[in-house]
Amino acid sequence: MKIWKKYEKYLLTGEWHIHTNYTDGSNTVDEISQYALEKGIPLIAFTEHVRRHMDYNFEDFMEDIDRAREKYPQLIILSGVEAKVLPDGSLDVDENIIKEVDYPIFAYHSFPDDIEVYMRTLSVVVKNEYVNTWAHPGLFLLKRGYGVRDIDIVRILREMRENDVLLEINYKYNLPFAEWLTKAKEMGVELVKGGDIHSIQDLKRRVKMRKYLNKGKPY
Repeated sequence: MKIWKKYEKYLLTGEWHIHTNYTDGSNTVDEISQYALEKGIPLIAFTEHVRRHMDYNFEDFMEDIDRAREKYPQLIILSGVEAKVLPDGSLDVDENIIKEVDYPIFAYHSFPDDIEVYMRTLSVVVKNEYVNTWAHPGLFLLKRGYGVRDIDIVRILREMRENDVLLEINYKYNLPFAEWLTKAKEMGVELVKGGDIHSIQDLKRRVKMRKYLNKGKPY
């Protein structure tokens, strides 16, 4: 069973996409955890960037998460990775790492400028038994100016539903596209909120947005 099913009630109230100073974030695991607890965020997922050949010690990252869990037992803290999709549909992450973490997600970074390859790999990666979520869905298309036929996105959404893959509502890039979101809801694809957090400031903006949408109610 994929980890998100255990915490399904927090899909829209937790923060499921966070980066730390191990890669391109500004704050530590501890700093993010402390702030989340103070603001009443029920769940946080650290989805650090990874590669098959990394320039930081991933076990140190995991140990920081373990320490945070001990220090903040009231907070649900998940370990995770954001792995980029490769042109053959595999993920740029060591298999031992993707098996070790709670919440692996996938994204398109530095991908070939080829819409056919993109669609082919997308169909492959959503069937990967380890992935939980498609992160900032459609960003590749947005940056390259491509469009996708309705029939193709419906097929992908159907495959996501069949393989228990979440569609991320990403605040940083305002994705997915509105029509994708509508289709996902109609088709029963589960949604998860991810702020693509890279700093405490990003998390503060997420909290303010949540309070505004809920007319001042707690997070």
